[in-house]
Amino acid sequence: MNFVQTEFLWFFAVVFTLYWAWPNRKWQNGMLTVASAVFYGWVHVWFLGLLYLSAVIDYVGGLGMRRYPTHKKLVLGVTLGGNLLLLGYFKYFDFFVENAATVLSAVGVENSLVPLGIFLPAGISFYTFQSMAYSIDVYRGELEPRKNLLDYLLAVSLFCHLVAGPVQRASNLLIQAETPRTFRWDMIRSGLGLALWGAATKIVVADTLSPYVDKIYALPNPSTPLLAAGTLAFAIQILADFAGYSNIARGTARMLGFELMVNFNAPYLATNPSDFWRRWHISFSSWIRDYVYIPLGGSRGSYARVQANTVGAMVVSGLWHGASWNFALWGLYHGLLLVGYRVVTPRIPASLTSMPGARAIATSIMFGFTLFGWFLFRALELHRIAVVLAQDPLAFPADQQVATVVVLAVTAACAAPMILAYLAQKHLLPRLANTQWWLPAQTTGWALCALAMFTFVRMSAADFIYFAF
Repeated sequence: MNFVQTEFLWFFAVVFTLYWAWPNRKWQNGMLTVASAVFYGWVHVWFLGLLYLSAVIDYVGGLGMRRYPTHKKLVLGVTLGGNLLLLGYFKYFDFFVENAATVLSAVGVENSLVPLGIFLPAGISFYTFQSMAYSIDVYRGELEPRKNLLDYLLAVSLFCHLVAGPVQRASNLLIQAETPRTFRWDMIRSGLGLALWGAATKIVVADTLSPYVDKIYALPNPSTPLLAAGTLAFAIQILADFAGYSNIARGTARMLGFELMVNFNAPYLATNPSDFWRRWHISFSSWIRDYVYIPLGGSRGSYARVQANTVGAMVVSGLWHGASWNFALWGLYHGLLLVGYRVVTPRIPASLTSMPGARAIATSIMFGFTLFGWFLFRALELHRIAVVLAQDPLAFPADQQVATVVVLAVTAACAAPMILAYLAQKHLLPRLANTQWWLPAQTTGWALCALAMFTFVRMSAADFIYFAF
């Protein structure tokens, strides 16, 4: 089920009413677990089998580590292996077969390897990573294994964040699932506002830019200026799409008494790669840091080892996004960017870093690096990346000049409400809080979001980009 479908509005209205009709924690947890099953299995019921299999593997593994502490490393290996087998088969098996067939053919070995056409379940990367984090935390002694299966299933499958995050830590949601929730109007109002803003950015901004980006990247020979305009549009699209989903997730969860972590913090204002990953997809980047980078060795060891750990973790993060070499290349690019900044930044004279406008310059440079990364991310096929990088960047056919101007104008128009909202949140809303103007400002914002959505809504809502991951 899609957050911006009409069906979801009816679904959430029913869930919200039944949930608060009887404020009993066991009832609420049971009802939410069933509702989450309906939400995830709305189109493909068999998705639920994979979700619950992954969850039960880690649930049983957690109990096993407590019962057999001397064998907990073995138990952890079994639970992680089970999850990675599920993820590997459904997400990476066809990718492996295709590449194995290509390699064998390249060296002259005849083969009959054919991809199976395995259907990728929505959100499998999100819930397997979250479920694995539970087992790892239990193994490390940072979390006590839970006996209550219902509470555990709710923490894993809560529909608000199930398909595309934020990637919650088991300890965070488990504690909230085990704690009674009470109805509060301030919680409902803030959650509603957050969800409305998220839906508006998805429908008004992301879905407006989507066809422009798709058509540009589908062109056989787009000029470099047109492709740059399309990449800029994609940068705004993916932020509006994913941040929009995260805000709907946080808003709906808040209306049900749960608090999900913030997932975005003005990422395009980052001044360096480390700053970018502290602002972009925060829940995932912190997961990669804690469960991949640090286990690889983190910042311990020799200088070369630390840089290798960084690059390795980023390649893993790239492949997590999809079974395609462009995602691996995107992760490698960001890993090398992190290493490059570590080398260059200490050598920049203090007189340059303290000069007026230094932060704006650093932000602009980092945004340029980010845009090139989005080009690698969106291109999908390595040979197209090679063709684009090899072409004359100054070649600008007349028939593409008008298209470039139109795309830039549409992108600017779509970015404007997001910029204005950021400025209002940073400078205006804090001044209005706890004043007589707060409620009128809040309801006006709701009305504007609703009006914009009704104006821009399409007959069929486009899936969120991160549903594919």
